Amino acid sequence: MFARNKFTNRVRFTLWTFLIALSVILRYSSTPHEIGWDTFTIQALANSISEFGWARWWVNLLSIGGFYPCSYASSVPFLVSGMSQCTSIDMEWTVWLFCTLTGIFTIFFAYILAGAIRDNDLFKFLVAFGYSTAPGVLGLSMWVLSTRGLLIVLLPLFIYLLLKTRDSLKYLPLVIILFMVLVVTHHLFYFTIPVIFSYVAAILLYRLKGHIKVKIPDFANIAFVGFFVIMLLIPFFTRMFISETGTRYIWYELIMKTYVRTVGMLLIFAVGGLIYLLLKQGKTFEEGFLMLSLICLTPFLFIYRYTKSFAIVFAIILAGISLTNVVKAHDKRAKCVFAIIVITLLLSISFSAFYQHYHTNIEGRPTYNERYMEDGTYVAALWIKDNIDRDKIVVGDDDLIARRIFAVSEVPTLTGSDSVDLTYGLTKITEIKISNNSPLSTAFYMDGPYVRTPRTPYTGFYRCMLNTVEFDSGWGRKIITRYNLSYVMENEDVGDNTFIMSVHQEKDSIYDNAKIQIWCLDCN
Repeated sequence: MFARNKFTNRVRFTLWTFLIALSVILRYSSTPHEIGWDTFTIQALANSISEFGWARWWVNLLSIGGFYPCSYASSVPFLVSGMSQCTSIDMEWTVWLFCTLTGIFTIFFAYILAGAIRDNDLFKFLVAFGYSTAPGVLGLSMWVLSTRGLLIVLLPLFIYLLLKTRDSLKYLPLVIILFMVLVVTHHLFYFTIPVIFSYVAAILLYRLKGHIKVKIPDFANIAFVGFFVIMLLIPFFTRMFISETGTRYIWYELIMKTYVRTVGMLLIFAVGGLIYLLLKQGKTFEEGFLMLSLICLTPFLFIYRYTKSFAIVFAIILAGISLTNVVKAHDKRAKCVFAIIVITLLLSISFSAFYQHYHTNIEGRPTYNERYMEDGTYVAALWIKDNIDRDKIVVGDDDLIARRIFAVSEVPTLTGSDSVDLTYGLTKITEIKISNNSPLSTAFYMDGPYVRTPRTPYTGFYRCMLNTVEFDSGWGRKIITRYNLSYVMENEDVGDNTFIMSVHQEKDSIYDNAKIQIWCLDCN
């Protein structure tokens, strides 16, 4: 079966059923509620769209893509809000459904991209399996609401459509539309620009190759290897794209650990696939495009917080090439090859599943700052939703808990999140001092063309300051009056601060579930 380029329809149906079922099972979280930090900010924005009917954080055209202060990339909040309104499903389970569906789409998009590179069923299914189960993909699509997650789901489709424009320009409008979707999804879309450049360069090079009569078989490979090494060493010698401190050697070690944790066990085979393509004679257009893309993206590997997600698709394609080559080289040893493939895939999925469980860490860790919303937090949010009017404003002693409770309760809460506080009228864009970033600076692409001027007060500043003063002090009364605060949420897993201790002495507790305690500031 492995030696053939084409599988029978029965084998395809079996493999598709397995992949879809596996995707759903892996995304059935072992946590009681949603996971993550950005999840609850995005959920609050989605709630606001359902409530108000439009994105109230849009104060500028650039706000649509999150390129203006107090804004957020808009595609995911709109998609989740639309799903919730159309299905009438509670937002929490809408998030799970959204993640599960995007996980399934990941399989299809990776499959068709692999087919555009190699018309080999084994290769296509290996890439679809590897990409949909990679730890970095699972981590952003397992009951986690993430704008980065949607982008890495759509990325294989974008590259596929880009490759198809070589056959027919009818795909070009789809490429443009999808690129615009990526722009309003996450700032990672910037990394598609080197990919587009590599595609254009590959077309020009292969057209030039067709007009050259003299064959120089080794020159292309030497050039590919040389440029790859140069691009890899640029950050090492210049420290470009490395913003954190530390020695060069430590950063190489760090990015190695990061990419292993993101790509998983298949990264070992990705290295083999990379070496194979670098040295291969007679590269196809698609293989040349892959090499040029990797060369252009190599210096950005040191921006590991973001590039690690973008690089997964290329790593999995290289791993698929490597595993397919193993099959071709040993096509007469069917049993041995079958064992190698099965063991490799089992190790890969075991690593991914273990890492997801370890990363969520649902046991053996202090309850403060868990990666998921605990039952105590969720129950408190439901109590607030049922017992506190929406014309009241709530504040918490912990930003993370405040955002999680607000996402469920939908009672206006001072969270310290610029976009959420703007959406619910707790801050005004006219009160924010705004600065420009130069297009020649990295901040222009990382943070956007406009940013809130550093060291200027905003809701997060006042919320943090509130923890350091007594509620009836000058600053305490000023902040409470400024935001018309009526209730205080206390995370009992966090030590008492000055504000909470003063509230304990003067105000009444109206709710306590041993995790969250709520105090009334308006009550005498």
